[in-house]
Amino acid sequence: MFQEERLLKIMDYLQRHRTMSVKEICSMFDVSRDTARRDIVRLIQEGAAIRTHGGIALPELRKELTSYQERRISHPDHKRRIGEAAAKLIHDHETIILDVSTTVQCVAEQMTAKHITAVTHSIDNAGVLSNREDVQIYVLGGYLNAKHRFLYGPSIVDKLKDIRSDKAIIGASAIGKDGLYYPYEEDVRVKQEMARRSDQVIVVADFTKFSENSLFRLDFAYVDVLITDQAIPEEFQDVFERHEIAVIQANKAEGGNSDESQDHL
Repeated sequence: MFQEERLLKIMDYLQRHRTMSVKEICSMFDVSRDTARRDIVRLIQEGAAIRTHGGIALPELRKELTSYQERRISHPDHKRRIGEAAAKLIHDHETIILDVSTTVQCVAEQMTAKHITAVTHSIDNAGVLSNREDVQIYVLGGYLNAKHRFLYGPSIVDKLKDIRSDKAIIGASAIGKDGLYYPYEEDVRVKQEMARRSDQVIVVADFTKFSENSLFRLDFAYVDVLITDQAIPEEFQDVFERHEIAVIQANKAEGGNSDESQDHL
């Protein structure tokens, strides 16, 4: 049986049972554990399933994996303010890397810097910036994840290794005391390479990310600046000071917007 046919049957099983283990895949299709794991990786990369302990499950079982469009309309004002604050840190003639994130898209929408080069694997970021004649766009190619609107695959990291940028703007699915968290292991590898290729790494994340959970960790050592929309929880202040991470709080001021930095900026 070809992998494509097997994947369709796995998805049919998930629709009926919600979860499926590696052992069940091996038994149902008479394949090795290595083959079962390759099937699981493929489904996770395509956004069709999420990893669980010992197998996979449907994405709707996890709040963090709601569709890109659903996340795009949640807390729009908060994300817009964060985007404005981050956009102010981007200067003319810089090269920037833009991650896949609804909040990062707000940065792309608010940028006023001229003659920049933008590197991204986000379909929406590329679309937003395509309306600007003074912006050069380099799209990192790969396989298309239509649900979450980005390109993925080993070629993304390979291409990033040939790039040098002034700034990387990345998002986060969750923020813990030991780092940023993401639903996919590949997310962390891509963001690590973005950080390595950039002089400064700016994380844009709304306050709700402090109460979220996710699976794979990106160490705070990769982060220089965090921009959020409310004062960070008190228990995180020492953590950011220890890692020398500047925190910017994007506040809505009377009659307009203003950005207030935390004491340790």
